[in-house]
Amino acid sequence: MMIDFTTETEKVWYKSPAIVAAVGASSIALAAFIYPELATQPIVHYRADDNSLSADRYTLQRQTHCQLSSQHYKPGDTAVSIPFADRAVVSQPISIANTLTLMGECQKNGRSLTNKQPGTSLVALLERGTTAIEEQHKTNKHPGVFTIVANDFEPRQGERGIDFSRVKTLVEGIEKQGVVISFIVPQGQLYEDLSKQLSGQASICVLDEGKDEDAVRRSMTPCIDAAFTKARKMTPKSN
Repeated sequence: MMIDFTTETEKVWYKSPAIVAAVGASSIALAAFIYPELATQPIVHYRADDNSLSADRYTLQRQTHCQLSSQHYKPGDTAVSIPFADRAVVSQPISIANTLTLMGECQKNGRSLTNKQPGTSLVALLERGTTAIEEQHKTNKHPGVFTIVANDFEPRQGERGIDFSRVKTLVEGIEKQGVVISFIVPQGQLYEDLSKQLSGQASICVLDEGKDEDAVRRSMTPCIDAAFTKARKMTPKSN
């Protein structure tokens, strides 16, 4: 005696309107989440922090500078730290994979550089920044952001003061390479001089020197936000 076993043919999933609708909705949601990230213009951020003796107390300012910058990072960005005093030192570039890439880096808020001679040179910082930008452009022509947090700029040995003619030339050259520059400095003569000498060439914000984290954050935010927003809208250099 033969037994006839029959089985019910399973319905192919893509013939089910409910399943197709669910998959389609999920795909659209995923695309809406991913597309803005893929469409965002990658940038290179040059983060310069005052490491001179006079800025020894600026631990909160250095940390906040790093944290606010990190909030703007997207996968594909590159971060370059440039501590400066009488000279400037460029760190190894860091490729940003996600928002947590620099979590540990932002906790290192102490001075990483000590003066070899008195003074904090703005010209030396901009010259070293120019070189770092040129090095990056050999393989990475994305637009850049150069944010500078400084306590002050004082003459080095043999210098009489800030050579603003040289500073303006360097700033102009950096801008021509597709890099947006922002200075964040305390209220006072330096702020007044930078505002007057670099009007239209760089953003200048007043830095809160206190220990109130919210106040420090508010003082830095306008320049950092504006610089990143402007750079994201720029196109990569073609040569």
